[in-house]
Amino acid sequence: MDFPRDSFIKEINSARPEYKKAVLDYADNLLSKNLPVIFSLNHFAELFGIDINELRFMLNNIDEFYAYYLIKKKHGGKRRIVSPYRNLKRIQEWILHEILDKIQVHPQCKGFVRGSSTLQNAKPHIGQQYIRKFDLKDFFESITIDRIYGIFHSIGYSPAVSYDLATICTLKLSDYKYVSMSRLQKNWFGYLYSKEKPVLAQGAPTSPALANIACRRLDARFWKYALSNNVQYTRYADDLTFSSEQIRSLPNTAFVNKVIQEEGLTLNYSKTGTYGRCSRQMVTGILIDGEKPRVPQKFKRQIYRHLHFCKKFGAKNHFEHIMPQHTNARQWLYGKIMYVYSIEPEEAKKMLKLAESLEWGIM
Repeated sequence: MDFPRDSFIKEINSARPEYKKAVLDYADNLLSKNLPVIFSLNHFAELFGIDINELRFMLNNIDEFYAYYLIKKKHGGKRRIVSPYRNLKRIQEWILHEILDKIQVHPQCKGFVRGSSTLQNAKPHIGQQYIRKFDLKDFFESITIDRIYGIFHSIGYSPAVSYDLATICTLKLSDYKYVSMSRLQKNWFGYLYSKEKPVLAQGAPTSPALANIACRRLDARFWKYALSNNVQYTRYADDLTFSSEQIRSLPNTAFVNKVIQEEGLTLNYSKTGTYGRCSRQMVTGILIDGEKPRVPQKFKRQIYRHLHFCKKFGAKNHFEHIMPQHTNARQWLYGKIMYVYSIEPEEAKKMLKLAESLEWGIM
């Protein structure tokens, strides 16, 4: 976002020299990093185009602008989702695109990074004799407002602006909101309610980028270990993967846990595992125990099953039967096929040929 530096200099021309120097140094530091210049909350409201009173109310009642709900995890259990309402989400998206996307993360961070993917996360580990995987527990909710404030302040924003930006990007579940929840919701969101300080919200568009930035030192420490021990290391969100030809080269759980704790995070012991070539080696949902990465057979069978029933009963009838509320079934199926295409293009071409032979009607 362009900053009218010349006209701003004219505006402050009559100010004291030390003030002029301070504010210009502040602005120039941000401009040198291609970041928007923000002097205050009022200035931010003007840049974004929101009434300052509305913005202040939002910051003072932040949890009133979130929806709390649960979704099923792929392998059982539930995941807490705290999703911002549209007006707050728009502000967070502005912060993401104008500020956070311009901050570099560690090269071994492969999740929620432009140009990266689950495949990029898996590739370094293909063909390795052993892989060892770790998982961070309650990833977003372990990162507090203090760390988010530190991120904004470290890139050049003033303490007041850094605090305001951190407040917009974090959440503290209030007494009022918690008491109004159902018993089931209380069971799942009690952990969030117990947090003394605001934390990153699962579902806010800024949370993945901020978590990646907060983990730069964690990634750097593990990458230093990897380079010193002929080990590969990548992180995709809360999934940490190490691989090597020698099992003794892999970091042990005690070392990994020590680093994780020192970085203010928590290890999920239930998702720690070591896998040799004789076992099923999988990284972020991709099989890597061969010469090339592969999509699990179960995933591909499900696609072929949908294609078979679409041909047998008609695409409209099939999807009305299995997902009557789904309005984008065709795009949903093509999305799965294109995921296969990104990993196994020849297999996906067979699927596309079958899909294109179907009568989709107006779907």
